[in-house]
Amino acid sequence: MLLDIQIAALINAALVSTLASGSEAALKPLEAKTRMEAACREIGTLRSNIFLTLTELDLVRSAEDRQAQYQKFNRQLTNMMEQVNLTAERVRIMKEKGRAYFADWETMTKEIQEPEKRKEAESRYAVRKDSYDRIFESLQTAKANFEPLLDDFLQIQKLLEGTPDPAKVAAAKQAFAHANWHCIDVQRALMQVELQFTFLGEDFALNDAGPEK
Repeated sequence: MLLDIQIAALINAALVSTLASGSEAALKPLEAKTRMEAACREIGTLRSNIFLTLTELDLVRSAEDRQAQYQKFNRQLTNMMEQVNLTAERVRIMKEKGRAYFADWETMTKEIQEPEKRKEAESRYAVRKDSYDRIFESLQTAKANFEPLLDDFLQIQKLLEGTPDPAKVAAAKQAFAHANWHCIDVQRALMQVELQFTFLGEDFALNDAGPEK
């Protein structure tokens, strides 16, 4: 159950700060841009934390003092889990605000009387909805790879328990390889999320945050 919450938090964290107010369609352009940038930074922090955990783990294999490095990995793994858990309570909010944002926009767009303005609002809606969907697609990819990555970390942690001598490190060789592969896939997916938030931030800065009647 805890693992499910942690993974859900990773997937939903970025969108929460963006969709945190009652009606995002009413946000001013620079306010919306600021929220997108904050979401992008949050994803970047998660991505960096995951990569740092893998780095500390890889160093166990070549460290002069494997025990000390193993403890550093354990501490960083705990930090990573805490970073993910910090966002767990935001999941419900994100789900509600995401639906409300686009529902509000659709309603407001239908009420626009002038055909040209309505067409422009529909066009902007389509662009942002597409980007929003791309974020979710990439976050789903990150989720699919984060779960086995976390399993890899926990498996290696167990294999190296006690004294991480060369024999234990050798026994964990396959798990090390799997962790590297899964981490690369998570990193790629989260980078795509960051790119979409950057795009949306610039789009909000250049255009109104939502449709106007």
